[in-house]
Amino acid sequence: VKGEVMQMRGGHLKDVTALEYYFHKNYYKTGSLMANSCKAAVVLADHDEEVQKIAFAYGKHIGLAFQLVDDVLDFEGDFNSLGKPGLADLKAGLATAPVLFAAEEFPRLQVLIDRKFNEPGDVDEALELVEASSGLARAKDLAVAQADLALDAVMKLRPSPARDALAHLAYKVVVRKH
Repeated sequence: VKGEVMQMRGGHLKDVTALEYYFHKNYYKTGSLMANSCKAAVVLADHDEEVQKIAFAYGKHIGLAFQLVDDVLDFEGDFNSLGKPGLADLKAGLATAPVLFAAEEFPRLQVLIDRKFNEPGDVDEALELVEASSGLARAKDLAVAQADLALDAVMKLRPSPARDALAHLAYKVVVRKH
């Protein structure tokens, strides 16, 4: 819930960049949900504290990777693949990782971000700048890095079909198209 509130409110935390705020929001929006869900499953199965820590780390990184891919798909997908119109985040005034990374290359984007893509032509201009930047590639790379961290965590578990399925899920999260 905290992540959704942070997203609706927008803005920044004191003394953090917009990108750091985005990461905090994503942790509270998706990362903590997945982390606590994974931890709850192993707590209910009566696993020890070490396995609980592993499950939490796995879920956190899977959630962060999932959210990053979701933000990329908002640019690359369409209604048929996403179940919602493309560019929904931009149209809602949200600056996600691809936009924030692109703004590092194209400072003009900061003006559009500040006014929440609210003026006529803002969404189209933002799309052009994001596509001309390395923002999408950097967001994808970061998603892969988060999936790798999830994989590192889960590989600490003893070998089993369940562990291998969780490892495969880390891969599936970053190659999904919807």
